[in-house]
Amino acid sequence: MAHRFYSDFCRFTSGAVLALMLFLAPAGAQAANTGGYESGESAVYEEKAVSHPPLEYLCSLISLASYSDRIGLVARESLADNGWVLQPYREDTEKVAAKYYFMKNDKLPVTGARYLVSVTGTSDLKDVKADLSMHKVPFAGKTPEEFEKEMKRPKMSAAEPLTHGGFTNYTQTAFFSHRENGKTFGEELKDILASEPDAKLCVTGHSLGGAVAVLLAARLMAMGVPAEQLSVVTFGAPAVGNRAFADAYSDLPIMRIAMTGDPIHAALQSIDTSYAQFGSVQHWHRPRGSERFQHDMTGYTDVALRRYYDYVTEKRREEERFQEDGVPYEGDAVRSRASLDEDDEAARVLLFADYTLDDAIIDDLPYMRLASFDVLRRETDNLVAARTAFSALPGENKLSEALRQAKETGCRYVLIQKYASERLKEKRFGYKISLEEAIYDTRGNPLVLQSFTTNTDTMTPILAALYNEVAGRESRRAVWTKGHGESN
Repeated sequence: MAHRFYSDFCRFTSGAVLALMLFLAPAGAQAANTGGYESGESAVYEEKAVSHPPLEYLCSLISLASYSDRIGLVARESLADNGWVLQPYREDTEKVAAKYYFMKNDKLPVTGARYLVSVTGTSDLKDVKADLSMHKVPFAGKTPEEFEKEMKRPKMSAAEPLTHGGFTNYTQTAFFSHRENGKTFGEELKDILASEPDAKLCVTGHSLGGAVAVLLAARLMAMGVPAEQLSVVTFGAPAVGNRAFADAYSDLPIMRIAMTGDPIHAALQSIDTSYAQFGSVQHWHRPRGSERFQHDMTGYTDVALRRYYDYVTEKRREEERFQEDGVPYEGDAVRSRASLDEDDEAARVLLFADYTLDDAIIDDLPYMRLASFDVLRRETDNLVAARTAFSALPGENKLSEALRQAKETGCRYVLIQKYASERLKEKRFGYKISLEEAIYDTRGNPLVLQSFTTNTDTMTPILAALYNEVAGRESRRAVWTKGHGESN
């Protein structure tokens, strides 16, 4: 049945596909298909990365989720919607404030659990001090105790693996400090992977968090975890060690993503040429309108979202389950009531969406639509996108026409959304992104009337639109929950 096919397909594309692609291929196995985004030349110890848009988007959300601001909340809710259980950790000392998330998803359609660790990037003065502690320390040992002892060894050689002192100390504090149960978190990770040989751990992070992600994965390898059970994805992360370190851990699958103009990922090599990056590399180009986010995680997430929805839209196109603007729909708006009565999964919500955007960000439109649609679809699988915008409906009484279409398609509700952008004065790339929405039952009774406005000071226009969408979900869910099982 068409509706059931579409529902199953959407569940796959927006949820499990993100994690399913995590470990399908090692990073850097062949030349990249960068999907139209700018790519740079490979350097020493680098290969061009294979493009994995679902992996990139998942890791960008996870990295963004580790921040405590508003868009971090959106990322955490999105991950939770897709089955990821998030557990925050914090390890504080006088010199280090280590923060990270441990995540697990048991709902993936693949053998073995999937685990992720996301390390927060630079967020306070202690992190800045860790970034600036550029003295190198020996990277050796096979246990937490040996790691600590080797780090403090005064004599060292440039021929042995050496790593950034601040990053290494952060890694030791966060993952290899003993807890009340006697085990460090790193040892717990090792035990999990040893007990589940099919399970894999992805470690990801932005900036400082990306540097620590590499060192955590390397420590786990030193403790005996096979490289095949590990994967690392970093965003705008600097180098962490010398060439001897890069050689020693060259089997570690690392995908490094660097934005054009990001000054951080090559900062250490410009100061100390003994530092070496290694693994696979992707160079991303900043879209128009996100020029202020050269290093911010919001900029990386914005590009990752675009790449992911380009990927998903292509998959939907292959199945011919999309509208011209990329939003999927279910059948014709004039399906007979009889055919709907035979379908126990008939749609309940008919969505009309209008977008009025500034010309400078008009290219963001398809991505705003797709991301917003996925938020709504996770609230109720029984969602239909109308073929026209609300403003394009025929006749003078557009609400009456929308209600008529809802009845004819068996929907219980009409959801009308109007997105708009307003350029902020004296800011070249500053906008207010607003959402006005209304929910009606098919009798024309207004059930929800609400509006949200978010500026782009700390996020891109697409992410601001996504934040507005998430901000309105509590009121919408109350309607969907109350109306469950009601007759038309």
